[in-house]
Amino acid sequence: MSTPAAEDVIAAELVAARREGRSLTGFPGAIPASMAEAYQIQDLAMSQWQDSLVGWKIGYIPADRRATGDPDRLVGPIWRQQCHLSEAQVSAAEVGIFVSGFAAVEAELVIRLGQDLPAHDGGGWTAQEARDLKQELLVGVEVASSPIPDINSLGPTVIAADFGNNNGLVLGPVLADWPGEAPVQLACYVDGQLLGEGSAGNLPGGIHHGLATALNILASRGRAVRAGTVFATGAITGIHPIGLGQHCRVEVRDGPSVELRTVDARTLLHR
Repeated sequence: MSTPAAEDVIAAELVAARREGRSLTGFPGAIPASMAEAYQIQDLAMSQWQDSLVGWKIGYIPADRRATGDPDRLVGPIWRQQCHLSEAQVSAAEVGIFVSGFAAVEAELVIRLGQDLPAHDGGGWTAQEARDLKQELLVGVEVASSPIPDINSLGPTVIAADFGNNNGLVLGPVLADWPGEAPVQLACYVDGQLLGEGSAGNLPGGIHHGLATALNILASRGRAVRAGTVFATGAITGIHPIGLGQHCRVEVRDGPSVELRTVDARTLLHR
């Protein structure tokens, strides 16, 4: 019997920790040397995850943390069982975090595509082409949580390898009047304390540059994008640490809100 490759071992360790809701002491192997290696591990881990894919989180990579020529975004999968709806007059969605790992919340503008991604001729998707796709804009909260406590300090290849540091997305209502003249303004609160405010202008290049970059990454990996796929476009108000049992609310100025409460990821395994 052949010995499993290092990438297979890493993927299996990451998946096992996530399935069991437990934390790791660090990245379970050599840190991927490139984004290509990171996505190879991500693909292996995704093949072992027993859930259907509903979307992708998009994360920004600062210039000083990426190799020359690499995209300024990374992507990670969002799974159906971890994608929640937050509706008016309904209690906040419960989303699991890795208690001894990393846990934060991010206020997001989420794009939901209204069409299958068409074949693309040319050198890749542009922001304008991404903007022209049929789509809806929703408000959302991403729970960025990982079994690896220091995942962000270990760099973008580790983040990408471990599902993009995503452990859930809570979707609010469609912003029906978008696109409008005024940018959508978001505010993020944890336990009632305002932690950040901002608009899509806080994201380098804007949300459609991020979407176009994500589509190009997925195309290079041979991953089809279908109607209904959601894309969490990035942390608009910042990355806000959150602990067990805390409440997060993201509000659209003069508009709707979305909220969640964190629970121990291990408790969700027994429901």
